[in-house]
Amino acid sequence: MKPTHLALAAALTMGVAFTGRALWQTAHPPAPAAAYSALFEAHCLSRLATVQSGGADPHADLPKNAQHITRLDAAGLQAIQKRDSCQVKDATRLMTKAQRDAAVANIVALLAAKLPDLSETDDPLPWDLHRAFVSTPTAEQPQKWGVILTRNKPDSGDALQMTVTQLALPRP
Repeated sequence: MKPTHLALAAALTMGVAFTGRALWQTAHPPAPAAAYSALFEAHCLSRLATVQSGGADPHADLPKNAQHITRLDAAGLQAIQKRDSCQVKDATRLMTKAQRDAAVANIVALLAAKLPDLSETDDPLPWDLHRAFVSTPTAEQPQKWGVILTRNKPDSGDALQMTVTQLALPRP
């Protein structure tokens, strides 16, 4: 068999495999609440761990208003990296009320397990959801950092209905 035939067969096989995977993911999207917390942990908490351990933050050199978007299309979620923050939201497919409540419960449980030193602040805003978990400044880390969960209007049917979890990173 000629190398060109092998290359063509390999390309066709890969094309069929990727198409099949995409169709399967579209037909069987992950549970939005579980995918939401998994995306936050994978993209935001892993970045926080890198920053806290003294490693190089891969997004620290982004321009001030620039962002790097990673989508989890099957569940309609986005992870957005900015220079000083990481954000997860249900941007392309809004979650139902039950899914939103489960996603928030998952995030709160994840924060309690992974970041038990963060303390929840009072909710001064009259939004559907506004919960803030902030650090206590120490000699080693004098700047505050934390996680904010927000949703402005629960039944607006537009972008204000998105559930947003944002990690504000500590900076020197």
